Amino acid sequence: MKSWIDLNAQVQKHLDRGLDLADVPRQRFAMFLYSSNYYRVSGYARCFYEADVDRYRSGTTASRLMDVYDLDRAVRNSVLDGVGVLEPTLRSRVAFHVAKVVGGGDGYLDESLYLPDRDAPDPQDEPAMRRWQAQVKNRDKVLASFRDIQDRDEIFIQHHVKNGDPVPFWAAIEVVSIGTFSRFLRALRDKSLLAPVTKSLSLEDERKLLQAVQNIAFLRNIAAHHGRLWNRRFDGHVTLPQVALSVKRQYVSTTTPAAALTLLAGMVDQIEGRRSYSTSLLDLVHSVPDLLDGYYQPIL
Repeated sequence: MKSWIDLNAQVQKHLDRGLDLADVPRQRFAMFLYSSNYYRVSGYARCFYEADVDRYRSGTTASRLMDVYDLDRAVRNSVLDGVGVLEPTLRSRVAFHVAKVVGGGDGYLDESLYLPDRDAPDPQDEPAMRRWQAQVKNRDKVLASFRDIQDRDEIFIQHHVKNGDPVPFWAAIEVVSIGTFSRFLRALRDKSLLAPVTKSLSLEDERKLLQAVQNIAFLRNIAAHHGRLWNRRFDGHVTLPQVALSVKRQYVSTTTPAAALTLLAGMVDQIEGRRSYSTSLLDLVHSVPDLLDGYYQPIL
């Protein structure tokens, strides 16, 4: 079990691993750790370590570590600005078209609206059974989240509850998490319900929409929880529809932060009808050329 250590000891651990304070006073670096959390800073620090050794590469300075941390914080803040445009737009457009089908009652709680579209397959068909079980699990999570909103404190939710009326879909979709929103889209049995939304966003097909929402939800959650984007490899693939490719600055691998940032930039631009957001976000990403690989070619 690791023991708690004070700020001076935290600074010393970085120095013992070869970090050069250079022109950064020890107290200033200590306050940086105090405000940023030793553990969170360590994620950035490892990007400056020698291969397979817990030691900084020669010449790594405290100011360098602080600069990359500040850059990534600025990028995350810009991400949240873009999500503030994209997420409400997605929810609103989906609510508009789905509510047209399910009405103003609680039709969205009907299991028949969701996958799976058949009873359990033959247990001997293991791939089909795993797919079916995943669909059932996803559906059940979505329905549980929708049922839980009855207990939410939002005035516009309690207005319906206190009147004994079902919470309509256009209200329900506003209070579920973005993760539930993404699962809801994937759970829908009839994806053609999403065709108007897909078209309004200039995406090629509904699969692109589902993947884009899943990617943006992941990106949004990293930014909202102050996680590290710089030098972070993504496990899954980011979709890059034409609206994203139209704003990209250079080759983008689909498993990188740059892919998710480019996707967000392109979708926000499409909604706003101008290039100001992609210009602002990507200018920031490219603002320190020798740190650019952390977004385009991550190592951790």
